Amino acid sequence: MNYMTLRRPNNGIATRTNSVNDFDKLFQSVFNAMPGWTDHKPAVDIHATEDDYIVEADLPGFSDDQIDVRVENDLLVISARDEESKEEDADADSYMVRERRMRSFYRSFALPKDADAGKIDATYRNGVLTLTIHKNAEAKPRQIKIKRG
Repeated sequence: MNYMTLRRPNNGIATRTNSVNDFDKLFQSVFNAMPGWTDHKPAVDIHATEDDYIVEADLPGFSDDQIDVRVENDLLVISARDEESKEEDADADSYMVRERRMRSFYRSFALPKDADAGKIDATYRNGVLTLTIHKNAEAKPRQIKIKRG
């Protein structure tokens, strides 16, 4: 079996070793701070209009049949799973590093009290899942006219 090793030549100069270590720390701090780099959760935007709540989730690389959206106990649950077929597992011994084998995630959000859990529309286009959660009609603000008495 082949192994990959990282070699850093050390010529005995302490300042050079420290600068390499400092570069590694900088590199790790930048990439570990990026959203989605270490945690496999999609980026999500949620905003409200007068009539609806709009949830937009970035799910590149998934097909619409791999995405599951459901409401459970007043929670909006978005999940997806992408598995390789069993035929591709036959080639698993030829990989030295394999980090892209399976992707999955699970996100849940509490629904607001004025959200109508029975009226949610979902569309998936260009890697973006858009959920439109309609508000209950009785929860919408309305103007009350004042009569002269």
